[in-house]
Amino acid sequence: MRKTILIAALALLVPGAAAAKKPAPPPAATWAPGVEISYTETVRDGAGQIVSQTHRDGLQPGSVFGSPGGGASLAGSDLADATSIDPGSNLAAAQQPPARRLSSCCSSSGSDTVEFTVTKWSISSVFVAWRYQQVSHWCWQYPNITCFDARGNFYNVDPNGQVRYDNNGYGWYYTWAGGPFGGHYAHREGRVDNCILRYGCIGSYYPYVDMWVNGNGAWTASGGGN
Repeated sequence: MRKTILIAALALLVPGAAAAKKPAPPPAATWAPGVEISYTETVRDGAGQIVSQTHRDGLQPGSVFGSPGGGASLAGSDLADATSIDPGSNLAAAQQPPARRLSSCCSSSGSDTVEFTVTKWSISSVFVAWRYQQVSHWCWQYPNITCFDARGNFYNVDPNGQVRYDNNGYGWYYTWAGGPFGGHYAHREGRVDNCILRYGCIGSYYPYVDMWVNGNGAWTASGGGN
């Protein structure tokens, strides 16, 4: 009888032990809160020759940055003012940022490539957990944009990182300086999960980049995420 009671007591204890909370994942495998912003710009003239290259780090997430001397004008860039919608745009997800008017700059013709990057570090700030960027390339013959391409992607992803998507977004042309294709707005966003063996996925992260460009080479961008 005593043996039977002991077995029954142990049976009651086992489920409780199994339901015990999992230990926290090791700090070295977790990612730091917040993100950092940087960009690289390569400007070419109408003949395709490199005019200038610029790189900046340590920018404040959520703030708006633009080309020297001002930036692309955001005036009239709302979806309601669009002159042409980019193929594949998920307009149901479109959220308009507050309008800001910035001065124009640059040249009557040429091309530009801007890589605007969001960076997440490990909790110890020793290694990069991931980087997410929107790369926009456009050509112009004032006042219109004559070619445009934008894409989003992750790189330098930690081995624990699992990319779910990287090039979701939307965009459209809008009238600028009298040109129906004088301005373009592009939004790109991604998702990456931090998944640790034995602990499962402990967090999901959603970086994004917004970029406006004009038909004179001016640009403005903003990025962030959790």
